[in-house]
Amino acid sequence: MRAPYDPRAEDLSEWAYDPSAKEPVQDWDLTLAHIPYESLYMKFASSSDCPKQEYFLSLLYLIVGDAVRTQYQTRSREDIERLLSEADRNFPSYWIHLWLKRSRGLIAEPGKFRYDDWCFGNLARDHER
Repeated sequence: MRAPYDPRAEDLSEWAYDPSAKEPVQDWDLTLAHIPYESLYMKFASSSDCPKQEYFLSLLYLIVGDAVRTQYQTRSREDIERLLSEADRNFPSYWIHLWLKRSRGLIAEPGKFRYDDWCFGNLARDHER
């Protein structure tokens, strides 16, 4: 990978589909959450062929959860609404649908935010709740 703190889309694709590749730097998800590749993240999160599907789904939960947690200081509410709208239009997978439902629920009731669920990946791993 050329630069883990400023990856190209090609770098992300190569990493996402390499089942043995580890995060190039600690807490890389925090870096990726601030890089505007959300469409790519949704593509990976919705693909059962992607070995890092859960990682990218967790990243999507982090983006929304952190925005709500910070009262939209990390991402504007408009940006989050655009992200959810794009997901609804372009990524008809079950995992994206579940993320959309949970995200809209959190936006409607921000008091239900739980850090471990949204920012530590618990919801990405728990498909039953």
